[in-house]
Amino acid sequence: MYYCFDELDDAVVILNRDNTVARLNRSFQETFGIEGEAAHGMEIGEFINRCLSPFIPEEERTCRVLDALRHRREVSHVACRMRTRAGEVRWFSFSCRAMTGDQYTGMMLIRFRDITPEHDEAVQNTLEAGIPVRPERIYAGIGETIPYGIWICEPDGTAIYVSVSLLELAGTTFEECRHTGWLNCIPLEDTAGALADWKRCRESGCLWNRELKIPVPGGGYRTILSRGAPVRDAEGRIALWAGINLDITARREAEHLTAVRAAQQAAIAALGQFALAGAGPREQMDAAVRAVAGHLGVEYAKVLRYLPGQDAFLLEAAVGFDGTRVGTACVEGGTDSQAGYTLLSCEPVIVEDLRTEARFRGPALLRDEGIVSGISVIIQGDRGPYGVLGAHTRTYRRFTRDDINFVQAAANVLAQGIERRAAEEALLASEEKFREIAQRSFDMIYTCYYDSGITYISPAVARILGYTPEELIGRECRNYVNPLSLPAWEEGQKRVARGEPVEGLEVEFRRKDGSAAFVELNESAILEHGKVVGVQTVGRDVTERKQNELLRQQAFYQIERNIEQFAVLGDHIRQPLQVTLGRAELLDDEVTAGVIREQVERINDYIRQLDRGWVESRKVREFLRRHDLE
Repeated sequence: MYYCFDELDDAVVILNRDNTVARLNRSFQETFGIEGEAAHGMEIGEFINRCLSPFIPEEERTCRVLDALRHRREVSHVACRMRTRAGEVRWFSFSCRAMTGDQYTGMMLIRFRDITPEHDEAVQNTLEAGIPVRPERIYAGIGETIPYGIWICEPDGTAIYVSVSLLELAGTTFEECRHTGWLNCIPLEDTAGALADWKRCRESGCLWNRELKIPVPGGGYRTILSRGAPVRDAEGRIALWAGINLDITARREAEHLTAVRAAQQAAIAALGQFALAGAGPREQMDAAVRAVAGHLGVEYAKVLRYLPGQDAFLLEAAVGFDGTRVGTACVEGGTDSQAGYTLLSCEPVIVEDLRTEARFRGPALLRDEGIVSGISVIIQGDRGPYGVLGAHTRTYRRFTRDDINFVQAAANVLAQGIERRAAEEALLASEEKFREIAQRSFDMIYTCYYDSGITYISPAVARILGYTPEELIGRECRNYVNPLSLPAWEEGQKRVARGEPVEGLEVEFRRKDGSAAFVELNESAILEHGKVVGVQTVGRDVTERKQNELLRQQAFYQIERNIEQFAVLGDHIRQPLQVTLGRAELLDDEVTAGVIREQVERINDYIRQLDRGWVESRKVREFLRRHDLE
């Protein structure tokens, strides 16, 4: 049905039964440049302040138009001026009426019809007619086109003319104003102050400029900007006073709303800063409920932590409730409570009147306090809902979308703070566990940051390097590396700076007593926000291994020397033996020659045994080398 309104040239707004915007037709969106989706669901007061007021000139904000919208009053064909999206000021005929039909009962139809051509033509016809008009009719005609009109009075304040709209607002008559003065007969929030200011203006002849707060039926005030000036005769004496009254209620409400939202945003920022400063979960909750209650203007605010195993909530922080119930009072889950229904619905829940609420039961925690209206939002954690943040009041109140956003923002900051604190505690526990392991480790474990040096080093450093951990805190690792190992150590640091792990890096360190210690390092980068800021290192003392390796190398070297000497010795012995054997063959004494040949053979046999041992020794050496045992 709504789509038929898009064919109309008139700008149309349709209000739901709860006084929220149901639809803006195409002509309204085009005339004033307000998107229908942005306004949909907006409460009418918020719609006026945010969307409609900027298009109504200040002097044109008549109570009949805005009051009709706020209070769903029926009005027909009230002329008013409004600016279009192009900045052009045009005349519109405003109407507000209830829609008929069972389907639309309780909904309102608001129409703005452009009557600029007809208005201009009527003005022109009046000017051309030259019809004489009495001054008081001119006053009345001008006065009733301005919100709460104009006033004219004699030098002593005796009223000459007061607009009918102002008289109606004040609940008085012109005759009463005539005798008491136009300001005396108006009920004001600060009557004494206004009358004193008016007296000062009359006596000094200065301009009158004051905001007047006038009570309206049903409660509340309208803010009227009253301005006036003396009208002087040819001799400079004050002949009369003339003034104008402008209704600036909407502007003041908008300014107040802007100030409230700014204060709420500042409160959310302060909650975030409080959490970052290291406040605990309980402190953050207390700060959140105080901020919500104070900046939302409600008497009660609470944090309920969800207990999944019990399908219930525990009261963890509160404002307005009995303080002794914090930490002990429980609220049912599911549809037995507003908090439970909030978790089930997975979205914020607004209660306008708990006494008539049909979606869920009101828990005893709220009923005992006589609470009527409230908001509940989810405190959403990373692994599931932490609980619910609620704000409540004993008086009937319609909460706006901005109110919901404020409470939800507070809940989000609280959730982040709780999660962050839990992560910090988990990290602290992990660090304590790591430190406990490191304290007992046989290896030297340390963390070194680029901007602060060594921040932790395990007690094993005393055994390996001779320094106590306290002597090395804040120092640079590089200062203890022997010069011959610096190139290898610096290459390892370059790899760590690129985020690469380093394993098995052997570095020679200088001990406290000046001796050398060989340490095998395994290093990994410390990252913060994706940037390498330091190094985490585990160092194992391999000094004894390096010394054993040196001894083995020396032993193999000596074995090889011995083997080579054996080979040379064999060659050196064989040559004299051959000479001896040749001389023996020349002897005439066969017995002596036989003895010499026998001894030469025995010596050759010894040499062959040495050759076989030399070959076996080389095989053993090659075996040891192949198996990396040297």
